[in-house]
Amino acid sequence: MQFRYDQSSFASGEISPEMFGRTDTEKHQSGVKKSLNAYISPFGGIVRRNGSRFINAAKYPNKNVILIKFVFSVTQSYVIEAGEKYLRFYTNGHVLKKTDGTIYEIPTNYTEEQLADIKYTQRKDTIFLVHGDHPVYELKRYGDINWVLEKAKFDPVPFEETVPTPNAYLRFSTQNKEINENFTVSIYEDEACTKKVYGFTDDDIGARISVNSGVLVIKAVTDKNGTGYCTATGTIVYRISSNITAIPMSWTLLHYGWGDSIGYPSATYIHQQRLIFAASKKFPQKIWMSATGNPYNFDTADSSDDDALSVEIDDNQGNKIIHITQDQVLLALTSGNEFSVTGGYETGIKPSSISIRLQSSFGCSNVCPVNVDASAFFVQRAGKQIKAVTNGGYYGTDVEWSTLSELSRHLLESGVVGMVYQQDPNSILWVVCTDGTIALLTYNAEQKIAGWSQVTTKGSYIAICCIPEETNDTVYVAVRRNINGKPVTYIEMFDPSLNTDCALSGSDSEGSAIWENFDHLNGETVNIVADGLVMPPQRVVDGKIILDRTVYEIEAGLQYGTEVELLFQNMPMPNGSLVGARLTLSEVTLITHKTKGAAVYLYGPDSKQLLTSRKFGSKLLDKSAPYLDQSIKIPAIGWNVNDINCVIKQEQPLPFHLMAVSYVVTSK
Repeated sequence: MQFRYDQSSFASGEISPEMFGRTDTEKHQSGVKKSLNAYISPFGGIVRRNGSRFINAAKYPNKNVILIKFVFSVTQSYVIEAGEKYLRFYTNGHVLKKTDGTIYEIPTNYTEEQLADIKYTQRKDTIFLVHGDHPVYELKRYGDINWVLEKAKFDPVPFEETVPTPNAYLRFSTQNKEINENFTVSIYEDEACTKKVYGFTDDDIGARISVNSGVLVIKAVTDKNGTGYCTATGTIVYRISSNITAIPMSWTLLHYGWGDSIGYPSATYIHQQRLIFAASKKFPQKIWMSATGNPYNFDTADSSDDDALSVEIDDNQGNKIIHITQDQVLLALTSGNEFSVTGGYETGIKPSSISIRLQSSFGCSNVCPVNVDASAFFVQRAGKQIKAVTNGGYYGTDVEWSTLSELSRHLLESGVVGMVYQQDPNSILWVVCTDGTIALLTYNAEQKIAGWSQVTTKGSYIAICCIPEETNDTVYVAVRRNINGKPVTYIEMFDPSLNTDCALSGSDSEGSAIWENFDHLNGETVNIVADGLVMPPQRVVDGKIILDRTVYEIEAGLQYGTEVELLFQNMPMPNGSLVGARLTLSEVTLITHKTKGAAVYLYGPDSKQLLTSRKFGSKLLDKSAPYLDQSIKIPAIGWNVNDINCVIKQEQPLPFHLMAVSYVVTSK
């Protein structure tokens, strides 16, 4: 019995081996066994991935780095290399250098071990950097090689009850009530205020007292007994309603909410013109929001709509807030739960209108979430799944959840260390895994495309960043390689004009057989494309590549292969199933686009058949091969059992794009 099967879409990408038996599902019918060094196109085809262009070596060859995005506009965007106590800056595919030719960098206090815990958010030309063990820093850009990193100066910082307020009566000795007027208060054990309590300390100078609907700031403490004081004096910050004695538990002593001993914020975001910080060592479930439009004002003493505010989530497991992010509403993510933080529909979040709702209990990892369309993507607590959340209503009540990696979870088995979203040109989520690979998810909810692929290289990917540039979004990576027997860490960018990794390209209007400046690949054998033609691999010696003829354009870099393995599809039969039947492929037809050659294996590694676009004629070797924009029919002879194996490889540094496949199967 003979059947013809057409697979016109590979939109599900590489699916898990656990799904191979589900031939009845739509995902299986549009999936593949393997999609290596390729990505799923928005139209459902499989395209060879871009090569990467070498930009610069990281400062230290064997230390970790992170890559930070800085985007003022699509014409002014940067990637920041953050390493062991330094920052470097990249834009438009090159590292920024000083006028003397040395690389421009600025010092930091972050050690290599602390890099993974740095979070950041940007407001105009300023990035706020947070780490629980460091004060909040702001990185300001004044020019390409004029960046300033300094501690952010808040006026004021949040005040919190960091130590217990004395359980005492607070009596006023002055009658002043208005702002900037002086006050004197003392504390007593009894209502008659005859038994003094020496509950103030030297550390209370600069602290605040919240009492009688107002706020006082302590300038001095007096009437000492031992290490404590009974009396405090200072000025009124916010008007008090009365000078009557406050009973115990009706007033609060407030200190700076952040500090070396109690920790600093470890998460940050900007939402509704408020700068947001969260989760210090002392207050792991606390969220602080600045005054509207003023990111340096965290004075929560007033309660006007635009004033700063602080709020604490009620995580019944006691989990620390790890991320602040948003889909259509603000989200607080912990290792155990996800919360929405909302306000009024027209007024937004304000001190008098704020609501916190538990959304789900997946838990998140330390990997920073990303925003895709109206959804937030985050890595689940165990680090091996990616969740998507979309709030359809402003109040955070209409929530949709999905797991994006379930059907291809084998690609994330080692764990996730970072991810970014590339919106243009193909809407792809790039996920760096612990094993040094990258998992790619082409995502388009409107077109129902969610297909995974895997990217490998001669080395390990360790960090990733994506910034918008004038024509498209550009993905930068930090790659740990072994070059000529020595470890290196390179900063590279994926470039659609390249088909090799860690590559450089160039041109010479007069032509040359000797090409220099390949020092970063000394001792390595590289693939070469010269004037559009693939040339024999060469070893780089003293930074040079020497060809056997003159060429005008060259690309040279490390080889990577693209591999696509098709899935067996169980075609309908009148009396049962093809599963387990003896099968043969009678014919395979590939539909390609902008493809220059490939190799097809129908019955294992010894059945290689080459696809070529070369035609017989004169001057065949003087020009690049044309594209294979056509249907290519391949004869197939031989019996197989239980499965159909069709592997397509692009083993040369040339483009490849498979749009569809059709095959004829004979069963006995």
